[in-house]
Amino acid sequence: MTTILERCAAALQVHGWPLDCMPPPGVLATDDGILRAPLSLRARVRRTLQAAGLPFVDRLAPAPLTAAALPSCASPPPVALALWRRHGGHGIAVGLGEGEQIDLVLAAVHHTAARTLLLVRDSGAELLWRRRLRERPGTESIDVVVAASVAHRFAGKAPQHDLLVVAEPELMPPSTLAAALASLAVAHVLALVAYAGAELLAFSAWAGPLLQFMQRGAGAAHVELHLPLTLAERDAHDVAWHEFLGGYDAFTALRPGAGFGTFVHEARGEPAWRPALLAWHRARRVAAWNEAKAAACGELLLRHRGASVLVFTPDRGSAYAIARTHLVAPLTAELPRAERASVLAAFARGDLKVLVGPRLLDLGVSAGRADVGIVVGGGFGAGDHRARHDRVAASGVVYELVAEATAEVGRARRFADARRS
Repeated sequence: MTTILERCAAALQVHGWPLDCMPPPGVLATDDGILRAPLSLRARVRRTLQAAGLPFVDRLAPAPLTAAALPSCASPPPVALALWRRHGGHGIAVGLGEGEQIDLVLAAVHHTAARTLLLVRDSGAELLWRRRLRERPGTESIDVVVAASVAHRFAGKAPQHDLLVVAEPELMPPSTLAAALASLAVAHVLALVAYAGAELLAFSAWAGPLLQFMQRGAGAAHVELHLPLTLAERDAHDVAWHEFLGGYDAFTALRPGAGFGTFVHEARGEPAWRPALLAWHRARRVAAWNEAKAAACGELLLRHRGASVLVFTPDRGSAYAIARTHLVAPLTAELPRAERASVLAAFARGDLKVLVGPRLLDLGVSAGRADVGIVVGGGFGAGDHRARHDRVAASGVVYELVAEATAEVGRARRFADARRS
């Protein structure tokens, strides 16, 4: 049975909800098997179905924009756009500059063909965004509105906009933002956060996952890209992680105060703990190299074609996979010493534009030599993390690929905090 979303009076009605899929909070089942919810939960219902890979028909969607009404999209499009589309048109981008924000908004409008509502904090921000948008062609389909006026203007009305952009929600009073969101029934959401704090978790409930986290400082710009696992990868990761946590919890119960390093050391020689350690390795492998990371590497290499790029991989297997797919030079310990020296010298001269490898690039390339760094994943400490960033010039950019909802997220946050301190 096909899942169908439609409007019934002032509520959202869902027919044919899959029995093996948990509805999101706020959606209630009735005796006749139909789900009902406030119209404002339309985006969350769509996101739940998309995350589960389930098809549906959305009858609330207003007519798409004509080709003539679409704004132009920057080429290449913003990095976050592919992630946003991969998540079904939902997510949060943090730390973008003014021009980068506008590029992402226009790209989102272009690819969804949706009339867009852009929420801002006050009239000053409204005037600023209107002026920015007037400088770009094809922006008539974007309505800039102060958040406090939304409830009065749109509550209870049929959806007029299918894309909601919220600019700097961290500066809006929570009650004002909540009232505005409760008045809308959009399909797609994009939150543009200037400064991330504890509010990100609350924002993700209505905006979707964190897509991109950009930091600028004394060195190269740092861009975290949060990438989803496929359903099969997610299942494999979560099963392994659950097995690891069960064993590790049992270990810490018997050895209070013992840290993770002690667990790893003892599990290598103790059969009782070895399955949990092996499960930890399996979970890390899934997070470190997966379909989304492979695709992101290709997109970033294409985006920075002609620049000097270092791709730091979690292991030799992923390094060779990238090298074969994109015809770039791998640098691994398996190569003879003379060949490694030759490859590094060719990169230093500019004869080779891209090098890919797991560890030898960390110190084998001169500091500041590369224009771009792509940190794919793997287990490395703060020192290795800093060494990889130091290979990239201060005018360059480092992309860190992070597997969503894995231990890589917490590790990336710790490294980000260390860079700020």
